[in-house]
Amino acid sequence: MDVSRQTDEDTERAATAAVAALDMALAERPDASPRPGQQDMAAAVATAIEERTHLLVEAGTGTGKSLAYLVPALLSGRRLVVATATKTLQDQLAGTELPFLAGCLGVPVTWAVLKGRQSYACLAKLVEQCGPTLDGTEAVSELFPAATEGVSAVADWISAGGSGDRDDLPAAVDDDLWRQVSVSGMECPGKANCPQGSRCVAEAALDRARAAQVVVTNHHLYALHLSSGSRILPEHDVAVIDEAHRLEAALSSAFAVDVSGRRVRAFAANARRLVDPMRGPTVLEAVEAAAQRLTAAIATLLPARVDTTEGELGSAILTASRAVAAAAATLRRVEDADPIAGAVARVQTQAGHLVGDFDLALDLPDGSVAWAEPERAVVRVAPVEVDAPLAAHLLVARPTVLTSATLTVGGSFIPLAARLGFLEEPIDPDPFAGDAPDPVARTYRPLRVEGSFDYARQGLLYVASHLPDPREDAWSEAAAAEIARLTAASGGRALVLTTSHRMLGIVAARLAGAPFRVLAQGDLPKKRLVAEFAADETSTLVATMGYWEGIDVPGRSLSLVVIDRIPFPRPDDPLMQARRDAVEARGGSPFDAVDLPHAAMLLAQGAGRLIRGEDDRGMVAVLDSRLTGRRYGQRLLRSLPRLQRTSDPERAVRYLRDLGGAARSAGP
Repeated sequence: MDVSRQTDEDTERAATAAVAALDMALAERPDASPRPGQQDMAAAVATAIEERTHLLVEAGTGTGKSLAYLVPALLSGRRLVVATATKTLQDQLAGTELPFLAGCLGVPVTWAVLKGRQSYACLAKLVEQCGPTLDGTEAVSELFPAATEGVSAVADWISAGGSGDRDDLPAAVDDDLWRQVSVSGMECPGKANCPQGSRCVAEAALDRARAAQVVVTNHHLYALHLSSGSRILPEHDVAVIDEAHRLEAALSSAFAVDVSGRRVRAFAANARRLVDPMRGPTVLEAVEAAAQRLTAAIATLLPARVDTTEGELGSAILTASRAVAAAAATLRRVEDADPIAGAVARVQTQAGHLVGDFDLALDLPDGSVAWAEPERAVVRVAPVEVDAPLAAHLLVARPTVLTSATLTVGGSFIPLAARLGFLEEPIDPDPFAGDAPDPVARTYRPLRVEGSFDYARQGLLYVASHLPDPREDAWSEAAAAEIARLTAASGGRALVLTTSHRMLGIVAARLAGAPFRVLAQGDLPKKRLVAEFAADETSTLVATMGYWEGIDVPGRSLSLVVIDRIPFPRPDDPLMQARRDAVEARGGSPFDAVDLPHAAMLLAQGAGRLIRGEDDRGMVAVLDSRLTGRRYGQRLLRSLPRLQRTSDPERAVRYLRDLGGAARSAGP
């Protein structure tokens, strides 16, 4: 039989089986039924796995995309890693979807959740501070301060059988306390170099992940896995990146390094407890002086791109690197007998990362940019674009599915695909790959599937075209007045999303005295603020960029989403400016390649806060006349849910009043 024909038949069988298994699983849920978009996605995922190709799926809200990728992946028998941007989705996958499928698919299903090392308590640190609580060893009181009540409570919890996972603690602990009992990846010396390595909580989580068919993790850890040369997560055959519109930011963070005096001072604080008192003061005084000098140098900089090799900044970085290296050499002469061996190894590991990062800043790689953030007292070094590292570490290694409700710009995947290193045409395999598996082509298949919501019936998009251009001085007050008019018509029940803290303050002041409760970002912690907003049906929440996504408030509490203006990136953002320069150097359009995709995805995410269920009704109001007055506005509009549209302010007010009347007649 022709091999290609056999392959096609195998692929078709896999796709058909995936759809059948999905329908069978949905039949087990009384409130679920097969959806064409969900079936199309399941078939496409099965095809991508069988053909070892990449798939980009924009799946509208309500598609049920998690089952659409889990079912074909589980049926394939391949090992899968699912990376998400939010803990909420991780909990849904591990706590609901995977247990459900394990009970109805008829195939073995095992899974594990893997988090960053700092999410787990470090037994070595706990033994050093309160050893008898954990294993009967002597506490090292002459080297470490007496354990605080909080540290002892964490140790007691673990001794009583607690998992060591911060999220499982019976009561929340603050970040300062957790830093005392945990380590970051830049401090951990690894299982072989730690006296508690055989009992390590993080290593136990990794062992569970190695034994599981499905590993659920987060974008940041997956990005760190790629930046480390694939040394963090277990081997896997397929990767699914859910909430993939946030992948680029996670990659930029993982491949970036921070240069700061704070990192140097943290090293000095850890080393101070370990160095020989006769030799320690000299080397540590040099480290602390270098930290102070570096902090002072960064404080003089503007929030802009910098040359890390020149002037006082370059000299301060070099001095800090040499001082840390000298202190590390002193640490190597410290007796490494138990129980301080783990502490010595951690500090040496910390020193190695510091020196490596500072040396990278002093010899900036091609395609990287450095900029100062003086308000954070840090200089950040990052690759301008993430396409090369992603292509090198992921796209040629395994079939990858990227999915989100917002991946396209004006219906096209090309802007995102290009930024992530996908190619429109296949590339030749590496002739020097030897006996390595055939690389996966960097091409991709695009798929857009509609969600289950009838947007044209459920909602209205109002563009306030009569308002001044947002770049004019008169716009702020005019927009605030429009927000007051709209929220009065809706009786509150509104989420107002602003693109700046300045506008947040103007709107909150304008709404003061309204006959409904007004909640503003900063009044309460985010989780409590959203909970208060959801619980108080007629309240209005005013917030800025951190609230444009991840807010899920179905029902009457959210009938109006107001977006003050198109969320273009700031023109003075150093990383964005470096990306614009790179596009321009290639002869492309910086606006089309950088600014417009950023705005389109964030605008769609903001608008997506409105319709979260099949019974939801409401209006999205965008107070930016450029959405209808500029040519690029049509591309942005095509990225939004397909709501009815109007630019008539009177129709918008009538629509909101009618919604309020319907809500009152429906009763509580």
